[in-house]
Amino acid sequence: MENAFFVVWFGLFGLFIGSLITHLAYRLPLILISRWQLACCPSIVQSLDKPHPFYLSLFSPSGCPHCHQPLTLASLIPVLSWLYQQGRCRDCHRTIGCTYPFTELTVALLFMVLASSNQNLLWLIILLMITCLLITAALIDIAHQLLPDVLTLPLICSGLIAASLEVSPVTLSTSLAGTLFGYGLLWLPAIVFKGIRKIEGLGRGDMKLLAGLGAWLGLDILPIVILVASVSALLFILITQRNKKNKNKRIAFGPFLAFAGWLALLKDPFMIDLSILLQALL
Repeated sequence: MENAFFVVWFGLFGLFIGSLITHLAYRLPLILISRWQLACCPSIVQSLDKPHPFYLSLFSPSGCPHCHQPLTLASLIPVLSWLYQQGRCRDCHRTIGCTYPFTELTVALLFMVLASSNQNLLWLIILLMITCLLITAALIDIAHQLLPDVLTLPLICSGLIAASLEVSPVTLSTSLAGTLFGYGLLWLPAIVFKGIRKIEGLGRGDMKLLAGLGAWLGLDILPIVILVASVSALLFILITQRNKKNKNKRIAFGPFLAFAGWLALLKDPFMIDLSILLQALL
């Protein structure tokens, strides 16, 4: 009974954290892109359409992405407020995308899975933080084809620090090897693809994300992470690009890496079995 209460409490907590993640995933790229434009070409930026100043701070209140009106306390209630308002802003009545409730429910579900996984408290807290980071990175990559350094580099550094403090399940040498191998594992195919097609196939953000996962997971499981991410991405492409209009649409690889990496961090039996099978074949 106590365990069920603990899991439900984590689910409710996850709803509110999911709301914060949508807030961060929406504003962070706007802030970064605005700063990059200003740093590169200050004279040109003056003539560009800039985001509303309301969205150029992570700490200003949440608001409607259309009319910029701040949300009331009732409108901040995860999922229920979106359902009550029928997916529309209470002020301008324009449609609010289902990304918000979907993310909130996804985070709640993942928090409940973690809460029921019988992890020790410190590792549970670490997993919760990594989960939030991976979801934020995935949302930004989907919307902007961008994996910011402010998310990927802390993942790498924290993994190495945790390994050096013997907090993570891998040793420091294994963590270092995983970081280097994770970056190199995508760097070489990216160079080859660019040489053949003359276009970018994988961004450096994907390499840094896999390096961050390598810092936490070590070397052995990374080929399985790549395999699961690649197969998941391929299935997604086959399903979504049957329509000719979508055939040239770029697909963000970050969400698939995040999904596969999260399964590996949770020591999912499927990932472990694949790893054992691959080692046996090699």
